[in-house]
Amino acid sequence: MNPVLRAATAGDRAWLWATKRRCLRPYVELTWGLWDDAAQLAGFDSKFDPAEIRIIAVAGRDAGYLAVARGEREFQLFNLMINPEFQNQGLGTAVLRGLLAEARAGGIPVRLQVLKVNPARRLYERLGFTVIEETPTHFRMLWHPGSPHA
Repeated sequence: MNPVLRAATAGDRAWLWATKRRCLRPYVELTWGLWDDAAQLAGFDSKFDPAEIRIIAVAGRDAGYLAVARGEREFQLFNLMINPEFQNQGLGTAVLRGLLAEARAGGIPVRLQVLKVNPARRLYERLGFTVIEETPTHFRMLWHPGSPHA
């Protein structure tokens, strides 16, 4: 896969919400037992910042998105959402490797959190993220530019 990332705009909001809902809903339901569409949408809208989001396209089709706050001392990965028909084809790996290369060039660590029931944790571990904290529902993970997988 050769993904192309483009900046999100306010006009992408509906597609981004639909993608997040489609990708995350099963894991939210496994964790909490239900998906409250109104509450989830309100949370999405309250944090929606197109400047932090890149749409991932493959062969001219929008396949998912990456949401990252790029600070001077740390990157915070908020979301990597890959629509189901594009999953398990190396797309998430390719996009994350690009983000980690950017972070490595600046000597910047990357943080994220992932729901415990989300199999994406294995991807993060393969790329060198380690669990630094555990909550009842999430693993908080950190990647350092000098990690063996970096």
